[in-house]
Formats: sequence, structure tokens, C-alpha cells
Amino acid sequence: MNRLLILRVFVIVTVVLGVNYIAWRWLFSLNWHAWWIAVPLVVAETYSLIDVSLFGLAMWRSRPRELPKTVPLGTTVDVFITTYDEPIDLVIVTARHARDIRYPHATWLLDDGARPELAAAAAELGIGYIKRSADWVDRPLHAKAGNLNNALMSTNGELLLILDADQVPQPEILDKTLGYFDDERVALVQTPQLFGNVPMGDPLGSQAPLFYGPIQQGKDGWNAAFFCGSNALLRREAL
Repeated sequence: MNRLLILRVFVIVTVVLGVNYIAWRWLFSLNWHAWWIAVPLVVAETYSLIDVSLFGLAMWRSRPRELPKTVPLGTTVDVFITTYDEPIDLVIVTARHARDIRYPHATWLLDDGARPELAAAAAELGIGYIKRSADWVDRPLHAKAGNLNNALMSTNGELLLILDADQVPQPEILDKTLGYFDDERVALVQTPQLFGNVPMGDPLGSQAPLFYGPIQQGKDGWNAAFFCGSNALLRREAL
């Protein structure tokens, strides 16, 4: 019995039992002598069932994907690191790791703070540096989105890897993700965000394994996976 079938059986059983319970609560168990307590409680329980049912619907077409078996050669990639006022030492750590990604690419620092010291650091690392052009004067800047749009006008890579200033990529990130773009319908590949100061076995779930695992896989099955703003590849043509 495969994972998806087990999941669907669990969803159906949960919804059937939940509907039965909520019907009983509304029809037979309400204490109208203390309605100001009883009614809000059963409303909360009803909302909980609706929430669980929608979660089950999102998981209904869960789509775990295997890693691509091949790495396409010749695809051009721009790696964008967005920054505004983060500590320069932090940005440089990310930039250095981005530069050292194994697959051939161009790395760019997108500096909305226009800091001369960061421009000098980028030159020393041998990577590109982009700040806002004069065309943005007296226009809405649109924060990070505007920063990315500005960089799109100055680059031409077929694919874009977006990184926040504190998101350090693994050297094999492109080797493991570019193969998905062999399918011309794919416009977005979102990878998990893991935090270096949190142990992988963290019992509190600070690495967000539920979101970057089952929830995103479920959304992928409905062709609705989220772009989370960082650690993601986008097809320029789709933009």
C-alpha cells in the first residue's frame, strides 16, 4: 500500500468521523442553559473540522519528486543575492558560497543599500554588483520585488536562483535542481530553507519540515506550490 493511498484513507476516515461528531454536537449535546459557553465551543470545533478537511484536500494529490537523474548542460543561470542593510560580513559569507556553486553561473549582489564597501567586496570576490539605476528616482521602489526587477534588466540568464542575504547555498544546489527544468512547463523550483543554528533533530520543528515537506508536496500536486522568496529557481521566460 503506497503512501498516497494511506494518506487518502486517513483523510476520508477523519472527515467522516469528524462530520458525525460535529452533527452530534450541534443536534444533541448543546447545553442551551449555558449557551454563551457551549455555542462558541462547538463553533470552534466546527471550524477545526473545516480546517482539517481543507488540509486533507491540500494533501490529496501529494507529489513527492525524485531528484533529476541528469544535469542539463549549457543552461545559463544568474544567482541573485538580495540585500539592503544586512551586516556586510553576513552578506559576504552568502556571496562566497554562491560564487562557489559548482554549476557554471554568474553571481550577483543586488544591493538596495548602495553601499560602496559592499561594491568593493563584490569586486574582490569576482562577482557582479547591481544597485538601483537612476530610472528609479521619484518612483515607488517596491522593496525586494523592485530590487529583483531592477536586476532583471541588467542580466540575461535563462534561470534565476534567488537567495536572501543570510541564505547560504550548498555547492550542489544547481546540480540537484536544474534537471527539473527539462520540462518546459516548469517555471519554479522551491527548495527547503534550513537554519544553520538549529539542529536537524530539533523537537520543536524550527526547520519547518511540515511546510517544506508534505504541505509543499501537496500544493505541488495541485500545481500551486509556493515561491517562498529565497532558495528558489525561476525561469526568466515565465516572468
